[in-house]
Amino acid sequence: MTANYSYSLRFTLDPENWDAKKETQLLEFCKKGRIDDVTFFINSEELNQSHQTSDQIQVWLDAIQPVGKALKEMGVTTSLNPWTTLMHSDRGRKINPKLGFKTMVDYQGRQAESIACPADPVWQKYIVNCYRQFASIHPKKLWLEDDFRHYNHTPLKLGCFCDHHMAIYNQKLGKELSREKFAAAMLQSGEPTPERLVYLAVARQEMIDVAKKIADGVAEVSPHTKLGLMSSFPNWHAVEGRDWSELFTELSGKHPRLNRPHLPAYNEVSSLKYSRDFEAYTRTTAAYVADGNSAEFNPELENYMYSPFVKSNRFTQFQLESTVLIGASGIMLNLFDMMGNGIDPTYHYAELLAESKTWLNHMSERSTRLDLGHLDGVKVLVDQDSAQTIHTTQGRDPAELLPTETNWLSLFGSLGIACLPKPYSHKTQYHDQTLAISGQFLRNLTNTQITQLISDNTVFLDGQSVEIILERHLANTLLGVSNGKWHQVRTGYQSFEQADGQTVNGIENPRVTMLQHTGNYLQLTYDQNAKVTIISNAYNEYHKCLGPVMTVVNEHTFILPMDSDPKYGWESQYYSIKEILFKRYLQKHSQVAFVVEMPGVKLVTEQTIGFKAYFSNFTIDDQPKIKFHFSDQYQYTHWILHARIGSDLKDISVQCSWDTHGIGTIDYPLKGLETILLEAEV
Repeated sequence: MTANYSYSLRFTLDPENWDAKKETQLLEFCKKGRIDDVTFFINSEELNQSHQTSDQIQVWLDAIQPVGKALKEMGVTTSLNPWTTLMHSDRGRKINPKLGFKTMVDYQGRQAESIACPADPVWQKYIVNCYRQFASIHPKKLWLEDDFRHYNHTPLKLGCFCDHHMAIYNQKLGKELSREKFAAAMLQSGEPTPERLVYLAVARQEMIDVAKKIADGVAEVSPHTKLGLMSSFPNWHAVEGRDWSELFTELSGKHPRLNRPHLPAYNEVSSLKYSRDFEAYTRTTAAYVADGNSAEFNPELENYMYSPFVKSNRFTQFQLESTVLIGASGIMLNLFDMMGNGIDPTYHYAELLAESKTWLNHMSERSTRLDLGHLDGVKVLVDQDSAQTIHTTQGRDPAELLPTETNWLSLFGSLGIACLPKPYSHKTQYHDQTLAISGQFLRNLTNTQITQLISDNTVFLDGQSVEIILERHLANTLLGVSNGKWHQVRTGYQSFEQADGQTVNGIENPRVTMLQHTGNYLQLTYDQNAKVTIISNAYNEYHKCLGPVMTVVNEHTFILPMDSDPKYGWESQYYSIKEILFKRYLQKHSQVAFVVEMPGVKLVTEQTIGFKAYFSNFTIDDQPKIKFHFSDQYQYTHWILHARIGSDLKDISVQCSWDTHGIGTIDYPLKGLETILLEAEV
């Protein structure tokens, strides 16, 4: 039996602007677009009246229920998406005094007018009662919006530091600190402070407690309703101390975890830019929430401000189909505005959705659906607790607490190297694996753990990682490095990096910038007896060699001694020259798969009984053939290729020819913005 990839249309039914014509258009769209579920907004965006009373909420529910009945007759379920928990931002709205709860205060003392304080017991009781009321119409799914967080509540940056919260923090600290002194200590440069750890612990636990209260209230009213949580940026969730597993355990109850990861393109962006963010946000969130293979992911596809002038249909369809790369069981479709205009058939979204549905249903079947528990490739280590250990620099901005642990993930994913985000568990030891570490991740580990990790595995390290190894006095033993000195970018020292003695794409001694869109350079001094291979060197504008850049130590540790630019990240590393140098190393020292001569094509591999490889072309360029490097054990001749051709599903038997270097070629033209699955026929 064919599985079902669930289309859930997020839709605003304005109780004050609803008629038979709008209802007919909605029902027709659901039929033509093969919609499975309509998730009705409540109190959304332009119609938002701040936090509503029970009577105001009931107006929405009374308007939704008759339409839900008509949908049910078509086999379409009803879900609910209340647009606020704490409230996204002020927008000139104010809390009804009758509700009686207090508002959030940020670390600078600014107080919101409509954003609730998450620790206020009055708000907690209010939000539980709201969700009990929502559950009274027995929706299939009931969502908590992604304003269920402490950060990004315009005009506030990070909360909450109200008087009630300050009393909680001071009680745990055993001090009497003002807001200003507490915030300064929380952010101060250098090592983490007790104030920071208290803030993170309180923020973490209070959201878990509220989630449990909401879940218990909903279960009493409608035990079959699934509660889902919308989430946004995993690095910022670290700054509010989010414990993904515990939060979803309390929220989900007896149901599988239900998460809406962010698809980072509300407006159309370059598909190559989307490739980087898809790794850092969408895949990383899925990795944190995954519970074996039982979690359900319904990513959000949003075309803000809702028309083909902000996103082409082809890009919309690409976003839809590439969700198979996280094993999504469905999608939330925010295609039309949130103020009550209803369906606009001129956008041709129904035709688009219908065309993809058969293939997506097939990709949701047990045998073809991606299993997050069995991914293969470079394991990029991330830790939800990194904000507890990061050393800040200036000590003024909460953004200094943001982990930068997904740099390798975005880079390798975009270069077509099989990789996966791997939340770190201190109970797990890795042996004979290929790992990648960036940012200040290693601050989460003891010296013994760092030593084991680097000694027993093939590891990619960045400059910040090496800096920590130097601080721990482990660099000489593990890396053959005696010291290191940082050189700031654009200060007249380093200008370019040159791969001396190598030829890439016909270019001898190829060069890559160290001047533009790049981080700072950690100049390392290696011991005379170190077993080090120099891949590239740093030069100034007068062609003076300054010292090594990329190196391989002991044949299993690859060092890229750069940090992350606050604005540009690792943009300078997204270069075909770097791609080839990375892949040469992987081919020699690992079993990791990667694409060959297919710029911008993403590869996700899964090792279960056989071997599966998902290819997704994150460019608008067609590729004449599929070309890749697999390790010896996966160099099968016969494969099944699962593709969408028009509105039809095509499972095509294809043959792969292999050369002596382990490079396989399949004669299938991979179109721009196309996603396919290649499955070994064993």
